[in-house]
Parts: sequence; C-alpha cells; structure tokens
Amino acid sequence: ALEKSGRLTGVVFDKTGTLTEGKVAVAALEDLRPKPERREPLALWAARLAAPSNHPLSRAVARLAEAPSPPSPAAAAPWSPAPPAPQPPGFEHWQEVRGKGLEARAGDRVFRLGSLSWLGECGVRLAPLPKFADNWADKGATVLGVAAGDTLLGLLALRDSLKPAARRVVEQLAAAGLRAWLVTGDNPRTAAAVARAVGIPEDRVRAGVSPAGKAEFLTALQARGERVAFVGDGINDAPALEQADLGVAATRASDVAREAADLILLRSDIEAIPEAIRLARAALRTIKQNLFWAFFYNAAAVPLAALGFLSPVVCAAAMGLSDLLVIGNALRLRRHR
Repeated sequence: ALEKSGRLTGVVFDKTGTLTEGKVAVAALEDLRPKPERREPLALWAARLAAPSNHPLSRAVARLAEAPSPPSPAAAAPWSPAPPAPQPPGFEHWQEVRGKGLEARAGDRVFRLGSLSWLGECGVRLAPLPKFADNWADKGATVLGVAAGDTLLGLLALRDSLKPAARRVVEQLAAAGLRAWLVTGDNPRTAAAVARAVGIPEDRVRAGVSPAGKAEFLTALQARGERVAFVGDGINDAPALEQADLGVAATRASDVAREAADLILLRSDIEAIPEAIRLARAALRTIKQNLFWAFFYNAAAVPLAALGFLSPVVCAAAMGLSDLLVIGNALRLRRHR
C-alpha cells in the first residue's frame, strides 16, 4: 500500500459517506397520489419498503416509521412525529437491486423504492415529473421515487451534509499534482451540485453509475495510464475498491468494503488521504536515497579495503558510519507527522 500510494496520479471519490457525512435524512416528501387514496401516509409505505436494507439511503427512509410526517417542500416548521396512522400493506419477497433500489410484493402488486432512472427502466410512468425532483437535485439532494406497478406514488428528497474538509482535501490533492474524480450512482444534477461544492471539475464527474460501472470506469482510467485510488465505504463500492490501484475505506465502512480495501482510514477522516500520499511519496524518496548512498558508499569503500588501503579498524568504523547515514536519513520522515 505504501508503494501504491506514492505512485498515484489521481483519486476517485464515491459521494455518500465519503465526501458527505453519511448521515442521510429525508428532507422532504411529495405525495403524488390522488387525495382519496392518501388514507395511509406514503412515508410509512416507503419506510416499510426500505426496512430490510442496510444501505444508508434505505436506513434514512426506514426511519420515517418513527416520524412518518416529513416536511412538505414548502414547510418551514420543525418536523414532529405524527399520530398513529393506518398501516401500509404488508410487503413480502423483498429484492434489493444493487445501486438502484428495492422492490417487494404486496398481494399481486409490485412496489418499488429507488432512483428515478431505475423506476423508468422498470416501466414506471415518470412524465411529467414534478419540479420537486429538479429543485431538490439542484440543492445536492438525492431524489428517490416510490412506485406501485407502473404508477409513481411519490418522491422523497434525501440530504446529506458535505464533510467540512471535503473541499480542502480536493485542493490539497490538486496542489500535489493529483486529479480528483467523483463517481456516484446519484443523478447528474445532484452529482454536479456536490462536485461544484467541493471543487471537482464538471468533466471529472460521472453520475448514474452502477457498482460494476464504477469498476469499469477505473479500468478505463488505468488503460490511459492513470494510477488511481478509489475512496468508498459501502458494499456497492467493493468492486471499485478491488479494481483500483489503491482501495481506501474508512473504519465505519461495511465489512465487504474494508475487506476489499488496501488502506483503512482509522480516523474515518478523508483529510488523512493527502497526508498519507505525502508520507508515502516521502518514504519512497527516502528509500531511493538510502539505496543510492549505500550503493555509492560500498562501491567506493570495498575496492579500497580489498586493495589494502584501509585497515580493518577503519573498515569497521566506515561500515558503522554507513548504517548511521541510512538511519539518519530515514529519521527525517518524522517531520511529516
């Protein structure tokens, strides 16, 4: 991992839990059902549908069961739990489509919760899409849809605050000559908003990318001669972590992600990434310097000793001095702490 870190040319970031805090919450919900069909809160439907999943977005939606009255798009008052309401239909036969969403059955109906692009692929009628979706996406929120069959029942906007250090990390990487990319399964508007906030150029943003697509993107970069690190923390990131020249995960990452990573950030702090790269580069420079001086020193001293120009006592002292030179040079790495 040390050698890999020192030879990188770029760093690819996932969004959720990497550039963001990973504390996702539902910011707003828009119920698209006709009023006569709104006897059961849509929030409870979505929460019940999301309950079996461990994905950060699903967990945020599942928490709606504790407070099933999220704010409307125009609401300004604090969100408080609603009184008990009729229960949504009982779901069964859950299936998680990695990087896209969840689906389950209730009787003979199929319910889905996931990205709008995936719902469209499943035949859900999305047009005309309310302005709710674009408005929240432009704010950097992730917009999910809830559907029954081919009918879109409602939309949820989920927000996650950026890590305070995210922009500073991207700037530090740029100062070190490293390019930063953002690759996410989120929609293009959300990805663009996050990229602008952290200082990643628009041409280095890839949105709507599946878990397998992230690994394929890394393969394409590597084919161009790039040596890249991938930073992620979810189960969906495992293929990309394995494909990257250096996989980086945080301590709170999923077990699968940590298993696939080469480097684990003990502080769960992305500020450690440029710090680790600087240290790795300094260590590689020191290793090369030590090899050079050790070779040069011995290449000059061994012939002199063999020809009798140096006494055994001087040779022994010279060997000790050679070791001290290497150790002293290596100790200079302490200044990088």
